Amino acid sequence: MQQGLYELVRVVTPSPLARGALRLARADQTDLVASWMAGFGDDARLPAHEQKALQKSAATRIAGGGLFIWEDDGVAVSMTSLQGATRNGVRVSFVYTPPALRGRGYASACVAAVSEHALASGRRFCTLYTDLANPTSNGIYQRIGYRRIGEAMMIAFAPPRGV
Repeated sequence: MQQGLYELVRVVTPSPLARGALRLARADQTDLVASWMAGFGDDARLPAHEQKALQKSAATRIAGGGLFIWEDDGVAVSMTSLQGATRNGVRVSFVYTPPALRGRGYASACVAAVSEHALASGRRFCTLYTDLANPTSNGIYQRIGYRRIGEAMMIAFAPPRGV
């Protein structure tokens, strides 16, 4: 997968801002997050073994305090995560909104709020990777202040037979 590497130093709040609010994911949402991780893996075309590892990591990611949910009227509608923190930056990842809820601005609001949270906690910048073949996500991130600073390629290898 051809990927874009983006950086943000100042959030541009989406307009209009989707209804709802950001909060940390809760332990009682582990099954939901695991299913969304599977959806993320499908969208990202990850190999099956990586998708399974993502699903299994849901509880650990929630317990670690880096997984966030956007809620609209008490209903979880989108998620994202912060990971790979350094003294100056942090990476936004696992941006996912279920297909039936897309097109309402939830992912934009979620990523903007998580990015704002990261900057307010002392990080100088946020980064994220995108699938360059997905113009929707690339456009969303640019509208909230991310700018492309590089490109990468994700190459997946099949695990050895019998593993």
